Amino acid sequence: MVSWLQSWVYSSHTGRDLRIDWLRGFCLFAMAIDHIGGESFLYVFSGRLNFYISAAEGFYFISGLTLGILASRQTLLQSIERIFSRLLVLYRTAVLIALGFMALSLLGLKVWYDPWDKEQNLLEFVAGVLTLQNGYNGSEILGLYILYMLFAPLAFWLLHRKQGWLVLLVSGAVYVFSQVVPDVVGAPIASIFTAAAWQILFFAGLVVGFHRLELAQFWAQRPWLRNGLGVGILLLAVALMVVHAQGWLPWLDQAVLGDEHTAAMVWPRLLLVVLYLQAFYIFTTWCWLLLNRGVGWFLIPLGSASLWTFTGHLMVMVPLYNLLDYWKVTQNPWLGTGLQLLALLAIWASIQLYRRWQKVRATG
Repeated sequence: MVSWLQSWVYSSHTGRDLRIDWLRGFCLFAMAIDHIGGESFLYVFSGRLNFYISAAEGFYFISGLTLGILASRQTLLQSIERIFSRLLVLYRTAVLIALGFMALSLLGLKVWYDPWDKEQNLLEFVAGVLTLQNGYNGSEILGLYILYMLFAPLAFWLLHRKQGWLVLLVSGAVYVFSQVVPDVVGAPIASIFTAAAWQILFFAGLVVGFHRLELAQFWAQRPWLRNGLGVGILLLAVALMVVHAQGWLPWLDQAVLGDEHTAAMVWPRLLLVVLYLQAFYIFTTWCWLLLNRGVGWFLIPLGSASLWTFTGHLMVMVPLYNLLDYWKVTQNPWLGTGLQLLALLAIWASIQLYRRWQKVRATG
């Protein structure tokens, strides 16, 4: 029985960690169905932006975690080169999303956001997009990522000097300032979240990723403590899910839910986010065989091509919203679920086709 259960556990210790791709794919899956909208049975997996954690927190934390893991395997110069290379791709994508969907809106097509205000000064708006002070149709989500990436080289420098504690100290201080004196630590970019508060997820992920091997060795030497804490975290996470579903602690929901609490990442929400990030990772590790065989074929490609998945979920809304009376059609949750799955499968298929084309081109 014990050996059978152990066979479920993630055991690969070499190469790319597929758990991270699986979890990032799940975050993007949840983000997509929340953003696409309509009535759907799939909201049971995302919480419909009405739970203690959303896909966005996982997205920023995993982004930092991945960068930290890569930096731990590279020299400081290689890490900085990779950062700037990635920054160019992110910046280009953010600008193209804002300007591209603005153009579609000007042509009269429906997009995710409200129609672009035609009374705005076009050149002013474009200048704002180029400097990340303006955003449209989700480009602000990438803008915040770009801002954090700009500070990543300094964090890498400290990490390579064995001063990761200083990265956490500064990040923690900035978070505290964001809660106490938010006007003092504002960000000169368009963002739907409080940049000074949400950065703690990215930089904590960066530090954890950089020291991942040391953390793994620490817990491997203390299996009973690791497993005991893991069980406790999972039980607490499940208990709070039941509490939320039953509405037994309304004061807790009031303290962490709502746009204002989400955007500012208030400290009770941050604690719950930390709990659920750990719970998801533990659950994925312990039930890997089941989860991977069940939906790994679908989520891992979405997570490994995260930027394309993010951009793709914005693109698929255009045909959904313009070829159908989407909001009327999706009053039926069966149809809403089907259309959301169809949109996500289209993104998944585009990733698979592109990778197959790359292989064909490489083999000549």
